[in-house]
Amino acid sequence: MKKVVIVLNMVVLLIMFSFYGCGIADQTNSGSGSDSSTTPPSGATTHIVEMTGDYEFVPSSLTIKQGDSVKWVVTGIKAHEVGSGTAIEGPDGRKGVPDGLWNSGKMASGSFTYTFNSTGTFPYYCNMHIDQGMTGTITVK
Repeated sequence: MKKVVIVLNMVVLLIMFSFYGCGIADQTNSGSGSDSSTTPPSGATTHIVEMTGDYEFVPSSLTIKQGDSVKWVVTGIKAHEVGSGTAIEGPDGRKGVPDGLWNSGKMASGSFTYTFNSTGTFPYYCNMHIDQGMTGTITVK
């Protein structure tokens, strides 16, 4: 009887840990179009931007090299998303105008990575918290 209870407890623990691992897995998305790849070129850097519980991207502005990646990481308990595009002021408050380069979708935890293969200035925002001013810019040289 003791062996059966021990085996059942082990099975329950294994199931719990397997679900836990699924919940914290990195949400890496390479984006779409030619500005993205799943593997950055050799010598490229991955820059970290935190998405905080204070409705901020930290840092909110970043200058990187062509071929580098940016990894947005949820660091607080609030869900966020990161989408490329501009924030505009409308009659009902701020809203995002996506440009279609990338969108992480809603993330309660984990991260989203995008590789910048062309130069330029790339504004982005958290659609859920754009009214709180959660916007940023990546400049690629």
